[in-house]
Amino acid sequence: MDVKNAFLHGDLNEEVYMHPPPGVDAPSGYVCRLRRALYGLKQAPRAWFERFVSVIKVAGVKPSDHDPALFIHLSSRGRTLLLLYVDDILITGDVVEHISLVKQQFGKHFQMSDLGPQRYFLGIEVKQCANG
Repeated sequence: MDVKNAFLHGDLNEEVYMHPPPGVDAPSGYVCRLRRALYGLKQAPRAWFERFVSVIKVAGVKPSDHDPALFIHLSSRGRTLLLLYVDDILITGDVVEHISLVKQQFGKHFQMSDLGPQRYFLGIEVKQCANG
């Protein structure tokens, strides 16, 4: 999955101000207070990650103790794994219904593209077989 404009989804917890961008008619000396993150803002990656974590917790997915980018959902029927790399999410698991539920949960909060079965991830080619 690919999250469109991921860094724009982050909410800022601190006060951040900027000069009005070109084309915005504002009196001289005025600044704008940002309420949401923008690309290029130092806080944007952290704000996006916090928003992502808050959304997946609603779906019952918990962060891994070993990797901050890995998230796991365990149930009696199987497990679902999510791996986040910036704005790309790799989702795999034993329960197809839960994978669909997680995708629906994301769709309620973010505009996303389902890139289909994985072929490449971080420069690694993946070949899927019927037996695993």
